[in-house]
Amino acid sequence: MWSELNDRHFAGLLPPIDLVWSSRLTSSVGMFVSRRGPRPRLDRDGLRPPTKREIRLSLPLLQQVTQGSEYGEQEIVSTLAHEMIHQWQYDILKRRPNHGADFLCKMTEMNRDGTLAITIYHSLQREVLALTPFAWRCRQCGRVYRRQRRTIQPRRHHCGICRGSLQELGSASRVPTDSECSSHMTRSPSQCPLQPLQLSFTF
Repeated sequence: MWSELNDRHFAGLLPPIDLVWSSRLTSSVGMFVSRRGPRPRLDRDGLRPPTKREIRLSLPLLQQVTQGSEYGEQEIVSTLAHEMIHQWQYDILKRRPNHGADFLCKMTEMNRDGTLAITIYHSLQREVLALTPFAWRCRQCGRVYRRQRRTIQPRRHHCGICRGSLQELGSASRVPTDSECSSHMTRSPSQCPLQPLQLSFTF
């Protein structure tokens, strides 16, 4: 699937990359990961060190989609294509992956023939909530953080956006959806493919 998309939409220019089915990725369906920036510093010999990068796809989320919808395979292809645009930004354009003008232009071009349905945000709210039973909300800006386990400690951790204090909400099934939240709240992690949790500690 990666090779076909590479040949059709990237003229075969994307270099090989590891594709990983991740059982731990539950707040987004896909993620492009790199250990270094797109322009790493030269080593002592004047060479650029090899960069470890990979595309991760969420095994639990995409399994739920394929089992519960006739469009499951299209969701997998479109998710992979989304992450390949980030790979293109990184490997070809030598820029840090983002959802800016380059991404939108490439996404529009790839969606043009109707075989792909690449988007910036996905809508697997129900599937994400089923896998993330714990939630915390920032008391100041309203951002909601969801996790599989009770790993956030309000006494130690703060909001990565405004540094506000966090309040545990209990079961994520009782957390308001995006449409019910105020305009100050950010989108749910289920709609932000490349947004990791931003707390006050280093991963």
